[in-house]
Amino acid sequence: MNGTPCSRIPQYRLIKYSLLWLVPCLIYAQSGITGSAPITLVSGPNDCGGACATVDIYVDVTGLSGTGGDAGLNAYVLVFDIDRPETFASVRAGTTPLNHWQLTSRNPTLVGSTQRFAIVGSTPDPNAPNQSYHVANLILCGDAGNVTLSLVVASSSLGSRLVSGEGPDAIDLLAPPLFTTLVPLDFELEWTIGVDSWRHSSPLYDLVMPFAEVDVLDLAKLVNCGLP
Repeated sequence: MNGTPCSRIPQYRLIKYSLLWLVPCLIYAQSGITGSAPITLVSGPNDCGGACATVDIYVDVTGLSGTGGDAGLNAYVLVFDIDRPETFASVRAGTTPLNHWQLTSRNPTLVGSTQRFAIVGSTPDPNAPNQSYHVANLILCGDAGNVTLSLVVASSSLGSRLVSGEGPDAIDLLAPPLFTTLVPLDFELEWTIGVDSWRHSSPLYDLVMPFAEVDVLDLAKLVNCGLP
């Protein structure tokens, strides 16, 4: 998805139970995985011209193993409650060690009405390593102030990698503590002004490289920051 908000996401409760069968024609699974994979949230650099907060999400399967050897991550459903749902802008797929996640997230409009968002990622990678994964990056924009996230464990799940054509299977997860980050500035960018700045020099709307004039990459970033 590369950060573009989705217009619709299936009910994450259904996804939770169907996610483990994403790869066709598989009957058996890498099973018997012992231990739990901790979920970690880390504040990242400000984005969207410095007005928005970012949060990196990590899943660490280091040291976990099961049928077929060390466990690797092939799928996840992570559901969070957010105390300021109007700040949820978009999600980008993680890039380390895998950079080919198929990712979707709940529409920001629905987040605003439910105070809850879901992130779903999957990849049929039999070589997924036994290490920490950067699975997603959140962008949070809006009025300046603190935002608190809480993982909803009962609605979240992890899926292991394929092993010799078998998998994935569930990996227990360990929830992070309540996580609070800061939206640094009131978000004041406007879509119509961004469009009017097309092909012109406008530092406020020149959000990504190359920095010279507002181009299609800057308008795409503006969308990912929660507009239009």
